[in-house]
Amino acid sequence: MKQNGIGFYTTGLSFVAGVVALVFYMINARTDYFANLGVNPVVVGCTAAAILVQVLLLVLSKQEQPVWLDLAAVAAPVLLMVAFINLTGSRVSGIASIMTFENNAQTMADLSSAIVSMAALLIACVIGIVSSYFNIRKA
Repeated sequence: MKQNGIGFYTTGLSFVAGVVALVFYMINARTDYFANLGVNPVVVGCTAAAILVQVLLLVLSKQEQPVWLDLAAVAAPVLLMVAFINLTGSRVSGIASIMTFENNAQTMADLSSAIVSMAALLIACVIGIVSSYFNIRKA
């Protein structure tokens, strides 16, 4: 039985951060302030695809690794970055408006889930980039 390498654990951390980001995005998309923007299918699709790729990486790490698995280790951070850019682009004007003119308890609560989602996406992406440099299992 082969042991798990550092890439396994960093991929797991990236997976957890991606799930957190997706959950907080879905919460944010239903807040009073951001509900009019709706749910962005690019953000949800890219985040869900990245999570799925990371699950495949973790599950298939126990077997002999095919060549396409090396590409999957790079695809997950790319998908997470696309989701982060789309989420940030759709929320930046709302964030600026809340921080300058509409700063009250309700809008700040709505903003907090957006910030947590963006931060979790960025953290998942950075950890995913780092994990792509390490082996998922020890040779």
